[in-house]
Amino acid sequence: MSIDGNIPKLYIIRCAKWFMLYMPIIGLFYADNGLNATQLFLIQAAYSFASAFFAIPSGYFADVLGRKKTLIIGTVFAASGFFIYATIHNFWAFFIAEAIMGIGNSFISGTDSAMLYDSLQQSQNQEKYLKYEGRVTSLGCLAETTAALFGGSVAAIVSYNSVFWIQVLIASTAIPAAILLVEPSREKLLHKSFKQVADIGFYALFKHKGLSRTTMLSSVTGIATLTMAWTIQTFFVEQNFSEMQTTAVWVLLNLTVAMASFFSDGLEKYIGVKTMVLLVVLLLPMGYFALGGFSMVFALFFAFLFYFVRGFATPILKELIQNYCDSEIRATVLSVRDLIIRLGFAVVGPFIGYLSDNYTFEFAMIAAGVLFLVTSLSGYLSYLKLLNMEQKS
Repeated sequence: MSIDGNIPKLYIIRCAKWFMLYMPIIGLFYADNGLNATQLFLIQAAYSFASAFFAIPSGYFADVLGRKKTLIIGTVFAASGFFIYATIHNFWAFFIAEAIMGIGNSFISGTDSAMLYDSLQQSQNQEKYLKYEGRVTSLGCLAETTAALFGGSVAAIVSYNSVFWIQVLIASTAIPAAILLVEPSREKLLHKSFKQVADIGFYALFKHKGLSRTTMLSSVTGIATLTMAWTIQTFFVEQNFSEMQTTAVWVLLNLTVAMASFFSDGLEKYIGVKTMVLLVVLLLPMGYFALGGFSMVFALFFAFLFYFVRGFATPILKELIQNYCDSEIRATVLSVRDLIIRLGFAVVGPFIGYLSDNYTFEFAMIAAGVLFLVTSLSGYLSYLKLLNMEQKS
């Protein structure tokens, strides 16, 4: 098995992770089990807290003991969480299942990107990272789209629970793919200690200007896109969408992400990185304002704009981080980003749910839009300052 064979195996892992049959009907599924918007966000907060708690340790594990071992652990945890979803139906079961899946995500997310970059670097093709990261993201979105069509149909024709049993089987396909990966050769940390984890985090967030500014900008964007993935579920419930209506919209949204991700490297060449990042900063908050203040037609229009920007936001911002990052700490640095995203969502998500349940959904959306506009603009101005300093030096 050659190092080039890692790319299709990473595709399988990403597809298994993103082939989420349950996503178009998860809001309806929770409502069917007597859960409200606050409980929905609390369950997802369990996922985020678990991801956040294990984010940096898992990245450090990947840097010290290997990408392959870390991905194997992550895929096993992910499949286990779905098994709980399929067998027990109450708030605490869902809460525990999401926590287990969050641990699995922390071992996969960041490690798969580091494995991709290191594999390309070993074959001297690291300049193609954005292309492949965009393709991987696009493939993941296409998997999510296909899953939505299938999952929504199964939920409408058979039952919600059957969706989760099929999900267990799909998640399990990532385990053999992870086992068959080839560990790339790379620089490794010579001195290993838990203190080193904190040192790398401090270096990434405060000491290295390039890493700190690109990591924070990418993290704010990640919080906004992750929060929208669950906010849109509440929007479907607010609009009284049926299973098939939510499936149709979800499919089109994910096709939009897939298209933008696939052409992210071409967009970079055509309009440039600064313009792409500016679009991210302006259009993501606009998606929240639209859901809160516009009619359903205009809200959906801006939701599609949001998802188009989301398609190229992740690969372009990950590339910015990795351009400043050495291979021996790459997975740990990417895990710092995931830590911030998950902690941010764990706070912002339940707060939005609380505002929606105790005031109005529209008020919650306006508040979220203001929050993300202020934080993302701050991150963008800091990024521009970084570019200006680099041009002068």
